[in-house]
Amino acid sequence: MSHCDDNLKKIYTSLLIWQDEHEGQNPSEILDLEGIGGLTAWDFICPASEAGIGSSPWGYRGHDLYSGAPAEIVLAFDKKPVHKGRRNVLFADGSMMRPPEKLFQSIIAKDNQLRQQLQLAEEPA
Repeated sequence: MSHCDDNLKKIYTSLLIWQDEHEGQNPSEILDLEGIGGLTAWDFICPASEAGIGSSPWGYRGHDLYSGAPAEIVLAFDKKPVHKGRRNVLFADGSMMRPPEKLFQSIIAKDNQLRQQLQLAEEPA
């Protein structure tokens, strides 16, 4: 678990640096963060996933967000439940969790409702 958690923490730190350099905006793709804050291509790899260099095992929902987005907004998540039926989830405040699939689907549904209220794009999980 710590490998993915550490990588998501690095991604979040790099995202904060990106926001500082881009007037609070997030990158359009998660892989755009490579090289920011020392983030390398290897930091996007999860040993439990099938993703390799140049791809990411995480879905990214941050492209239309900004610094200061509500804490419960989902930034990134495992595309598949590869951790014993669970997925890692990174929230806009930098917190993380690894819920089982059923709870993950509830989190995404709540995220979509919040995005609709904020007039942000809903995205499939």
